[in-house]
Amino acid sequence: MTETPSPAAFTVFGEYLRYLRRRARLTQRELGAAVGYSEAHIARLEGSQRMPDPAVVRAQFIEALGLKDDPEAAHQLIRLAESAREMRHMLKAGAPRVGQGPPTNLRMQLTSFVGRAEEIAEVKQLLGETRLLTLTGPGGVGKTRLAVQVASEVLPLYPDGVWVVPLASLQDGARVAHAVALAIGMLAQDTITVESLRDRLLEERALIVLDTCEHLIGACATLAVRLVQMCPNLTVLATSREPLNVPGEITWQVPPMRCEEAMQLFLERAKAVRPEFALDANGEALLVQVCQQLDGLPLAIELAAARLRVLSLEQIAARLDDRFGLLTGGNRLAPPKQQTLRTMMDWSYDLLSEAERALLRRLAIFPADWTLELAEAVCTWEPEGEAATLVVLRREDVLNLLTQLVNKSLVTVDERSGQPRYNLSNTIRQYAHEKLVEAGEFDAVYRRYLAYLPFTTPREARANAAPRRARKKRPSQSPELHAT
Repeated sequence: MTETPSPAAFTVFGEYLRYLRRRARLTQRELGAAVGYSEAHIARLEGSQRMPDPAVVRAQFIEALGLKDDPEAAHQLIRLAESAREMRHMLKAGAPRVGQGPPTNLRMQLTSFVGRAEEIAEVKQLLGETRLLTLTGPGGVGKTRLAVQVASEVLPLYPDGVWVVPLASLQDGARVAHAVALAIGMLAQDTITVESLRDRLLEERALIVLDTCEHLIGACATLAVRLVQMCPNLTVLATSREPLNVPGEITWQVPPMRCEEAMQLFLERAKAVRPEFALDANGEALLVQVCQQLDGLPLAIELAAARLRVLSLEQIAARLDDRFGLLTGGNRLAPPKQQTLRTMMDWSYDLLSEAERALLRRLAIFPADWTLELAEAVCTWEPEGEAATLVVLRREDVLNLLTQLVNKSLVTVDERSGQPRYNLSNTIRQYAHEKLVEAGEFDAVYRRYLAYLPFTTPREARANAAPRRARKKRPSQSPELHAT
């Protein structure tokens, strides 16, 4: 009778894995199917041609090999996996990493992270279910800060590193691969290719955060999907105002801050400029109004709090009619698009096509939500129409254009009433209205809007009463800005 070897007799992970697989009467293909690996991947692990991932060994291999009731064998398999991984790090770095965490370029944040506990939990859960996750949402909603916070909390799950790749200042899509190489510490080369990144990341269990992809969407999409295809243990977390729209991607829209969290953010940032600042009952009501009018956007709320250097809370609330003039003077070290509310909106607007810009600014004529049919009736002009100098939008193009504006986080959709209705946030509506006036389109769009009123539903008619009254009071500005 052959004596069963002791787990301690094995000193190499691959050899012990082969022994345990055969003892469990599993083929390489069967074991691979059980743990989510290919047959070739298992063969390379057993031949010591690939490094094991201790986290995967714990989560998948122990059960697949029937080791739950054999703690000694399970412990030895995990220990050998950790030893192999540690040895690889030592060979790469030239020194032991005992007591150190995974490598990363994450930096300590100089301001507190407020709220978002539910969002953090949901994003972390999604990272456990997919290897390509994109956080979407309008400018200023806090996609970058949320992604960085999540990355810092999941750092222990990625033993080969968590790397943030800032792309906001990059203008050439061909340089995205170079930005990734720089972030993960690759030596400078004249040419960085997807293949060279693959060679560096092939064995890595790592997380790469591609931050601010919308202006390089095609290049980011191509690189992200190829990396996750070629590097089986790599996860990509992207932030963008629109989805990458590639196979295997999960998109998650970052919501505005809840009112209580927005108020907490305002108060924390207010203390930085006025340590003695405190709220009384009237101030609390005003702050609720400010946070609601600013759509729960963290960037706008922080910019508003900074104004407490020279204005009272009452003055800030009263000046939100001109929020783009009010909310300036942001962090000098932030990317230019995040330094003022206007530059944040300009960034989004400049990325739109001419037709998308035309539709967005014309949608600002509606004081509340609207239907697709209403947008088709009011916002379109044929070439022979009443205003030949205006940008031509055909009725049949509105659906596709509206879809693009929804995808780019500029228009929201509400289907609770059964029929989809669309809306603009207060900030986007005010910005789009300014563009409508600048384009010289306000009068023509408003006339079409008034002409359509007799055909609206009672709900729309009630909402649409505001423009008539305000139009008499202020002909050059949209009357509906504060109707929602």
